[in-house]
Amino acid sequence: MRQGQKIADGWKREEGRARLDDGLHENQAPTGTSSLEVEAEVAPHADPSAAHECRRTAIAWLQEQMATPLPRRATAHRSFSCTGGDSAGRAVRLRDERGDYWAAQLERTPHKGQATVTEVVVAHPEGSSPLVRIEVVDRSVIPTDPTGEYPAGMLADMAQRVPLLQGGRTLSHTPIVVESAETMQGFHRMLVDPGRGMPFAVVSVPPDIDNLDPLERQWVSLARSLAGLAIVWVLPPKMTYRLSDLVTKSLSVFLGAWRFYRPGFNHLADRNHHPLVLRNRMEDERGVEETRRQFLNMAIEERMRAGFDSRLPLGYDDLVREETAAGRGPARLVAFLRGSLRSGAAESSQPEYAASPAADSNRLLTDSQQDQGRVVRPTLREPAPAASETGTEMPDETGRTRHEAQTSTDTPQTPASRYEQTRRRAVRAEQERDEALNRAARLAEMVRALGGNPDAVTSLPTAWEQFEPWCEEHLGESVALSRDVRRELSDAEFEDVGLAARCIHWLAHHYREERLRGGNPHRHGPIGHIGDEVVNRPCDADCFECNWGGHSHRVEWCLQCGTDTCGPRHSLRIYYFWDDETQRVVVASMPPHRKATMA
Repeated sequence: MRQGQKIADGWKREEGRARLDDGLHENQAPTGTSSLEVEAEVAPHADPSAAHECRRTAIAWLQEQMATPLPRRATAHRSFSCTGGDSAGRAVRLRDERGDYWAAQLERTPHKGQATVTEVVVAHPEGSSPLVRIEVVDRSVIPTDPTGEYPAGMLADMAQRVPLLQGGRTLSHTPIVVESAETMQGFHRMLVDPGRGMPFAVVSVPPDIDNLDPLERQWVSLARSLAGLAIVWVLPPKMTYRLSDLVTKSLSVFLGAWRFYRPGFNHLADRNHHPLVLRNRMEDERGVEETRRQFLNMAIEERMRAGFDSRLPLGYDDLVREETAAGRGPARLVAFLRGSLRSGAAESSQPEYAASPAADSNRLLTDSQQDQGRVVRPTLREPAPAASETGTEMPDETGRTRHEAQTSTDTPQTPASRYEQTRRRAVRAEQERDEALNRAARLAEMVRALGGNPDAVTSLPTAWEQFEPWCEEHLGESVALSRDVRRELSDAEFEDVGLAARCIHWLAHHYREERLRGGNPHRHGPIGHIGDEVVNRPCDADCFECNWGGHSHRVEWCLQCGTDTCGPRHSLRIYYFWDDETQRVVVASMPPHRKATMA
């Protein structure tokens, strides 16, 4: 008993000497720089949707911090900006040949002269594992306490859902209990390692405690608040004796106390440099919270003192500048090309067709052929091929057609001759259309080569009432909607109409172009052009037959977003197949899961 009392008295004297040093650290903003950075890497064995999960976790955290709901663009992981109360949230996303880069910022201005910016970057460089970087920047006139701005809980949630690495080791977000001699040996080896850069927060278990549940909650809370900054270790009573034997009692921790071991610790270290907090200072929630805050402040101080060499040179501001620069030239080029194509189409339209017998030629075709897209309408909107492409002057098709029409009115014609003229005009119009489409495809490839998006100016529908007209106007040559789809769209419950439109756009362009090149674009996995949340997958047990153009087609693939348990408002299914005759993608069913539809 006397020996135990002497130890306790000695610890109290030590605490008195160290309290002044502790007070200097407590509630004091770290000095040396106004920026705190923490970075982690997704483990190589992680799921392909790891970057998407990290972005979703960051958006959920951002929503918790904002006083107003985030716009729908945020949930789609797209660029947005919003304000609410004393906070402003914004995000930007840039996808190019280098990879997929997303960054978000939360700016707080609680008082005049105070401003802090928390930035989260989720980057997936091409050919590398995704990276996560968190940066807290203090822009206040007078430096403030950064402990309340560091999003440790968000990083802990990411590490819980996605395997993250930090310095080649698993990022610690839960307390590590030292229960075996082997674990104790490894802990001691890392504790005294001169190359250790991560602080250790070591918690000792009181020997006279019966219910550990309250203490375990404290340890878990401490580990979450130090995620990315320090590692929390828990030593049972028998392991505290081992530590005392290894580093001496004055540098050890036991009897329920907590100790913060800075980098550079060894058995000759100054004990005041590695603060100790006795158990009697943590008898209530207030004492535990003060100690947790003190440990967090010291961990931030160590990180900022050590400096940081980021593997991510791009932040939010950099991505905004690159997005703006990348959108200027290609956007103008795309607008110019589309305008020239449309003006060329207007000039090449043949008004004589409507007055000639050829105008009625489409009435001779059956409704089934019209459904299949095989109708060759003489009054086409596609432009004729430009003369500048070949370097030679194009013959005057309009004049020649006008001459033929005039001749047909002067000379009596038989039905056979009128049919032959109609056929020739239809064939010529079809050739002009094909040449114009090929030219447009070549121009689109040129725009992509310049880093632009030839479809960037195409506006997406925002309501299901706009969906069918939008498909017919912009994608009618590439995608067809079945009767079932047209009926299902009237009762659609899926909330993100824009996401469904981007899926159809992907089918009309990337998927169809691969088909036309002779490839087989069916692959099981996320669709990077749309978002990691959208997966192309086989229908498996949900395969069905679809009647189209007088034939039965097997539907074996679908685009999926969300699981069956999400409900129709958050679950999307687009069942589709390829029609060889019309060279189009046919959407057989959308947007709900067919089992839910059949039920």
